[in-house]
Amino acid sequence: MMAFRNRLGWRCILLLWIGCSLAPIASATELRFGVSDLPRSMGNPFTESGTPSSYTWAALFDALTRLDPEGRLVPALATQWELVDARTWRFSLRKGVEFSNGEPFNAAAVGATLEWLTSPEGRRTLIGNEIRGVVGIRPRSEYIIDVITAEPDAILPQRLSAVMIVAPEAWARLGPEGFARMPAGTGSYRVVQWDTARARVRLEANPGSWRPPTIPLIDLVALPDNAVRVQALRSGEIDLTMVDIEDVDFLISRGFMVHHRPSMQVMALAFNTERDPPTPVRDPRVRQALNLAVNRQAIADILLQGLVEPAGQPASRVTPGYNPNVPAFPYDPERARALLAEAGYPDGLELRIEVVTGGIPGARQIFQVVVQDLRRIGVHATLQLRPFSAWLRDYLGGTARGDLFSLPWNAAPYNDAQRPIEYYSCALRNAFFCEPAVMPKIEAIGRELDAEKRMGLLKDLASTLHELAPSLFLVEQIDLYATSDVVAHFEIANRVPVYETLQLRMPASEDRSARR
Repeated sequence: MMAFRNRLGWRCILLLWIGCSLAPIASATELRFGVSDLPRSMGNPFTESGTPSSYTWAALFDALTRLDPEGRLVPALATQWELVDARTWRFSLRKGVEFSNGEPFNAAAVGATLEWLTSPEGRRTLIGNEIRGVVGIRPRSEYIIDVITAEPDAILPQRLSAVMIVAPEAWARLGPEGFARMPAGTGSYRVVQWDTARARVRLEANPGSWRPPTIPLIDLVALPDNAVRVQALRSGEIDLTMVDIEDVDFLISRGFMVHHRPSMQVMALAFNTERDPPTPVRDPRVRQALNLAVNRQAIADILLQGLVEPAGQPASRVTPGYNPNVPAFPYDPERARALLAEAGYPDGLELRIEVVTGGIPGARQIFQVVVQDLRRIGVHATLQLRPFSAWLRDYLGGTARGDLFSLPWNAAPYNDAQRPIEYYSCALRNAFFCEPAVMPKIEAIGRELDAEKRMGLLKDLASTLHELAPSLFLVEQIDLYATSDVVAHFEIANRVPVYETLQLRMPASEDRSARR
């Protein structure tokens, strides 16, 4: 993880160093985390994936595997795993772990979660779809379980990092909706109060967790507007939040720490080629033209302050499958206009772009620049902002009406390029982009169990997808967080704070609001 310490020179460095070194780490009771939103399904971790829901679920639940701060797959509730045969992965489970309601964690608990997700009801969820290749679960002993797939799946351990294990008796007794209100997991925290009226969740340390936290209490406060979150941080109402790129210099000048990490994503606008009625972006020449029309280097250097790189393939450089020989599209408006004319649009065309801006630094400004660049080649794009809930409904149901819509090539939560490649393909239920000729290559990557050969296949496919242009590629994404000087040992893993390592420097008796 990187923190901004040099942007304002040595004076700022000295200020930050003094602020950090003079405040001893002491016992404190409560961290206030301003999040962009709370999970719409509350404590049911199977309906969504990634932020903003993972801000909450990462505190409550664990999967069999997880990513460390460097993006590497490491043990979680499973301590090790091995390939028994081409279609069977065996997982050895962590012993002595309990769910927050006292139920034991074992192979039966893992089996119950996976069996529900592979049931007809479970397969309709986003997480059930993530493991759609799983066809069998076989506990071998109390702490060993086999997971069987229909076809060889080289990255099943990575896929299972998205599958949070829930307390089986509570899930069976309460059902998904009841469990959502009274969730029980093995994470560092458990729910004390879920206040939907005030958009807050209060968490307390889970004494039986295998990753015990230092901070006894965490308040998650939903503040959808970035400006409101920044003001709440400045006033001392919260201690930690995600911020936008435009806030970086200001916050550093006020003594806050700003942290950034690659987010394992490529920012992009998906071409909705399967839409009815037909759209001009079905023509690959149009898709290539739109990619050539956007000055992504200027976006990276100016709007995102040189912290990211322009993108032209499904993976960012921190994700396995990235091909360093595939460049970003050059900025070439003349060639773009020629391609549009060749495709039958010499006078330009009109397009609709549907976007969600939350959680992406600089998103609003970036999308505006895209619209301006497209206008220079005669493409008049109408930008429509969508709430995340509406965007997700359209994405899952295949009902997006725009010619383009915002959809990153998102390798999280398991950091492998195969994940976004699959959903930018015919493999996605209600696919928005489908090129049948690519499917044999995608399927071959999934079946290839030799890691080196598989990486070669992924890199070759990155070159193919660059030419095919399923999206308007933009830039590699980052996550930005800001913390007050009371927060110590801050780390980011899989796009969320590592809750068990967080510490507070201030004694609980001190009035934090007075520090501003």
